[in-house]
Amino acid sequence: MTDDTAPASVEVDPGSTEAGSTEASPSSIEPMTALQAVVAAEGSATGRALVIHSGDLWAEAGRAILRFHLGRVFSHVPGVIAGEDAEEVHAMRVAARRMRAAWRVFGDGFEREPSQRYRQELRDLGSRLGAVRDLDVLIGILVAYAGRQGDRHRAGLEPLFVAWRAERAARRVDLLETLASDEFGSFIIDYQELVATPGLAMREVSPHTPGLVRNRMPATIWHAYQDVWAFDGDLRAADLATLHRLRIAAKWLRYTLEFVRELLEPDATALIRPVVALQDHLGDQHDQHVAAELAREFVASTSSSLTAAELKAIGLFTSHLDHDVERLRRTLRSAWPPIVGSRYRRGLGRAIARL
Repeated sequence: MTDDTAPASVEVDPGSTEAGSTEASPSSIEPMTALQAVVAAEGSATGRALVIHSGDLWAEAGRAILRFHLGRVFSHVPGVIAGEDAEEVHAMRVAARRMRAAWRVFGDGFEREPSQRYRQELRDLGSRLGAVRDLDVLIGILVAYAGRQGDRHRAGLEPLFVAWRAERAARRVDLLETLASDEFGSFIIDYQELVATPGLAMREVSPHTPGLVRNRMPATIWHAYQDVWAFDGDLRAADLATLHRLRIAAKWLRYTLEFVRELLEPDATALIRPVVALQDHLGDQHDQHVAAELAREFVASTSSSLTAAELKAIGLFTSHLDHDVERLRRTLRSAWPPIVGSRYRRGLGRAIARL
């Protein structure tokens, strides 16, 4: 979006902390405990390539994946704290989410107590990151829409933009407080020990029990695939809650395949690409729906203080989003067949046979 298509207030980067913003500056919250923990752990967790072999122990393969993505979490902490680029929050959230996915796949290779504890801690971190990222997405949708409107219409959207920016600022403060906390520093140090110490908290594998990547991952992949395939049918008639569940199932399938991508080559890219396309399609639909619902909630709670022009502008915005949601529902049929067809399953079978 160019400078001459939106008012200055709507041009602001969602991750900006420029003068006049309601964002908390990094100097207002001192995240030294977290940063010191990152510095202490970063040397052994970052910079390593992710290499998984079919003969690896199940838990140790999971440990390697956890270590790799923990390094990625570390790499984005300074950028998240600086607050100059909203994509740092997004990237850190993705890394934390991939660690949660790794626990979902490989967690039964570890002792129950640490597995549950780390999952909960990652869920809490992801919730803080997601709270900020979700507002970035909402603001991005609003900015993109405003950029295609005239000056008067854009001016009518200003109260919604200001409200969402203020909510993002408040959520960012919560996130910075989390990163500055002793609890987060302790989590990093404790988690680093787990991912860097072979055998630590690993559940004992009985003789003649499947315990290697090559004899655990095939069933795991098929299970993730069947969770997606189970939605087969007339998805055009599915409600948004059902499509949201499909999106989550597609996400877990994608992450499961990506964890062993190198082992599945040369078919891996062909298997992962349509899953990503489906996930992105459903994600766009979900984001548009959430933006419309939250805009309506804003109007319901502030209608007495809004002008007629502002009510009209926000109403047109929500109508536009509703139409986009339905358009994405109609076009879902183009993203679905590549995953549920027999050709995909044959490719999946060939790839799994290489493990």
